[in-house]
Amino acid sequence: DPSVRVVVLAGEGPAFSAGHDLGELAADDPARHAATFARCSEVMVAIGRLRQPVIAQVAGVATAAGCQLVASCDLAVAGRSARFATPGVDIGLFCATPMVALTRTVLPKHALELLLTG
Repeated sequence: DPSVRVVVLAGEGPAFSAGHDLGELAADDPARHAATFARCSEVMVAIGRLRQPVIAQVAGVATAAGCQLVASCDLAVAGRSARFATPGVDIGLFCATPMVALTRTVLPKHALELLLTG
């Protein structure tokens, strides 16, 4: 829509996005699990293809896929309550999904610290 000049993504409630519900994904059908991750990838790619700038308005936590979503945006405006994390590493998961967006938008050492320490 050419009349749209900017897209602002904001969370509702106390968090921007806490990412996927790992408990739900673990209990879910593997095909649905794969479809969920594929859809998330499609959203991240679509953000990059928009002609309008996409701004993440971050209040509260932006973890895992939520952190990836912020990193996929053109600009992030973080409030005082904003917190960023990739906590999968805390339970033995390496968050490869947000790794691509993070390493493209955050200094490499900062991205690696976030990815390896949660």
